[in-house]
Amino acid sequence: MKLFNLFLLLILSIFSSVTYTESQHNQVIIVGAGIAGLGAAKELHDSGYSVTVLEASERIGGRIYTDRSLGFPVERGANWIHSNKLDSNRLMGLKDQLNIKTNITPLSPMGFQLFNKDGDSVSLTEAEFNKIDTRIGLAAYAASFFLPSSTLKDIIDSLRNMGLLSFAPNVVLQAYLQNIELSAAEDIEKLPIGALIAEAEYMEIAGEDEEVFGGFDQFTNHLSQGLDIRLNNPVTKIDYSSDRVDVYVKDIKYSADAVIVTVPLGVLQQGMIKFLPELTSAKQEAINGINWGNVNKVVFQFPYNFWGESKNIFIEREDRHAFTTWLSNEVISGKPILYSFYSGDFSRAMEDQPDEFIIEKAMNSLRSAYGQEIPNPENYLITRWGKEPYILGSYSSAGHNQDDEKLRTELGRPLVNKVFFAGEATSLDEYGFAHAALFTGLREAEKIKVIYP
Repeated sequence: MKLFNLFLLLILSIFSSVTYTESQHNQVIIVGAGIAGLGAAKELHDSGYSVTVLEASERIGGRIYTDRSLGFPVERGANWIHSNKLDSNRLMGLKDQLNIKTNITPLSPMGFQLFNKDGDSVSLTEAEFNKIDTRIGLAAYAASFFLPSSTLKDIIDSLRNMGLLSFAPNVVLQAYLQNIELSAAEDIEKLPIGALIAEAEYMEIAGEDEEVFGGFDQFTNHLSQGLDIRLNNPVTKIDYSSDRVDVYVKDIKYSADAVIVTVPLGVLQQGMIKFLPELTSAKQEAINGINWGNVNKVVFQFPYNFWGESKNIFIEREDRHAFTTWLSNEVISGKPILYSFYSGDFSRAMEDQPDEFIIEKAMNSLRSAYGQEIPNPENYLITRWGKEPYILGSYSSAGHNQDDEKLRTELGRPLVNKVFFAGEATSLDEYGFAHAALFTGLREAEKIKVIYP
């Protein structure tokens, strides 16, 4: 009888193991349920692979986060389908497939209502804008040969010192610069001139930006259908030292043939996932070297519209980052909503401030343009992406005095054809965009289909 009991305990211990695996081949684990991870998972699942998605947080989507707490969809994260003319933009195909309606949103300063520090409306002519754009572009191009380590701030300071930007009202130039900073998620002091040149070339072919009716999460919800997604499962270790890959969530071990890591760059930079064997020095250099930007948003719902027909607004302040850029969400939500983007170091600093402080500073900006009598918001949302525990920032941006293409290529390179990397930071020239993140997930899925047919 004692022998039987020992045998029974042995059997129970085997079947109560914390290792999760299945008998079938071609098992893939996706780490992260953002659009890169979901895109990869959907592609592999539909191709007959056994796929498990491990997501650290309590929701899917990552930096795509449609908030419906106010009774209608508001985007905390990704706001637009950018670059609608590019063949690589898989979101456009999904948009048509799902019959999602969108609204073209001009994001150039040419489409903004401008207010100077005195609260006066300032007109920006197309000739003025083109003159600013041309002079900054030519200066950056020349500097790329003679002073390649220059930043965008260096270019602006030089042009100002020579009086070549004196024709433009300060609010016009501030709006121009803030537009670039928001796109890059970083301050001009940290932006290399090469990034400005590359973006100018890219924008010539990229097309327009489309805001989504009904919530950006329609894309991630569609991609997640039919998938085995396990929320609240933060991966802490990936062991690829043997034939299979072991992925650990606390004391639980998942085993697979291959893994695709799609977590945000900030998570990798903080070393929240341990790799065995340790990452190569080149891979770690890529992780640490790519610049990790920060953009946040404050959303105000007002009792009525006091800004009129203006869709985009720029209000000059002492600090051009301080709630100067405002966009109306009225067309999309049908509600009197304004939201402000702010980036770089100012955005990081605001994350440490209480809601009341942020609301007051944001309203001071609006009141400088529209008067003290405008109402307080009835509802609000404030993002703090740098504080999100499994995201820790917004999106990657170009870095100063570094080879971005080399770093991003290395970040996207697989480890011994078992651990693959996707996400917007692994995109060579479209980083920061949701469609780029999706593309990289599909890219890694195709690699796995070749290696593990």
